[in-house]
Amino acid sequence: MARAPKVTWKRVKEAMASGMGTGFGESYKPVLEIKRWNPSPMSVQVFKALPRFKRECHFFSHSEWYLGLLFSWVGAQIREQFPLWPGQHNHPEYSRYPELDASLPKSVGMIEICRVAGIEHGTFVGTNIPYIWSMDLCAHMPWVSDLKKAACLISVKPLESEQYLYIDPLHRGTEKLECERRYANQLGINYFIGDRTLYPGPIFAQLEFLADAATLPATHPWSYTLNSFLNHHSDVLQNEPLQSIRERLITDYNCSPAQATFLKNHILWNQLIDCDLSVKLKESQPPKKGGLALIQAIRNSMAGGTR
Repeated sequence: MARAPKVTWKRVKEAMASGMGTGFGESYKPVLEIKRWNPSPMSVQVFKALPRFKRECHFFSHSEWYLGLLFSWVGAQIREQFPLWPGQHNHPEYSRYPELDASLPKSVGMIEICRVAGIEHGTFVGTNIPYIWSMDLCAHMPWVSDLKKAACLISVKPLESEQYLYIDPLHRGTEKLECERRYANQLGINYFIGDRTLYPGPIFAQLEFLADAATLPATHPWSYTLNSFLNHHSDVLQNEPLQSIRERLITDYNCSPAQATFLKNHILWNQLIDCDLSVKLKESQPPKKGGLALIQAIRNSMAGGTR
């Protein structure tokens, strides 16, 4: 197995200068990346782009990937392995809209947060260099009008583990969660702990299946076909079997089977007809309503009641 490079002040400064932990969308650079020297013996790591983006993300567990996928589906923009810097630093939304930067509070930094909590901040092993804490997921919520509260921090943990069912106040893992909570609270943003068990039924498998069809550029030739199809049939699709979408596209619009399947999946991912993806889809039956309500419920929970 490859060995991790030794952490030095020079390496840390070079990594920060390269943009580690900064940027948005395609330009974001996570503070932790999947490398040959850091495979997990416990979790399935995922190196894959989320829908609507080309940048491949670094998810250190399957639950991180699934929650990133779910929150992307409801309209959030995800930054994984997001840094919580040791010293004073800017709000997670800083520089997204430079004209609003002055209105955003600053973090006092994790060293100060740990000091007040009576918890050791920690250093990189074998050094006196303060460790750089990271948050599993940082979600930007475009539906929240107040930019100060438009970020949500998510710590992804196996909630069915006894460690989290029965909290041991002396356990380092729960100390970390408490400091994460205080970090978010100091900035006035929402924070929660979760994993895939929080969400219903086959939703993750269905989102994963549909994700490749999430995006269709408006200038793409298939967009014309989709718009024409929806203009003529959107009023009846809610009450017809799901398989009729693909059949109509093939027979009435001369779509190839692959094109028809893509457009059908695009319709379902984007909720162009209301379809509850938390229940198993049955091709022989009409889509069950509830997808739009589910999106709204997840958005509300992420925002913690903020608008």
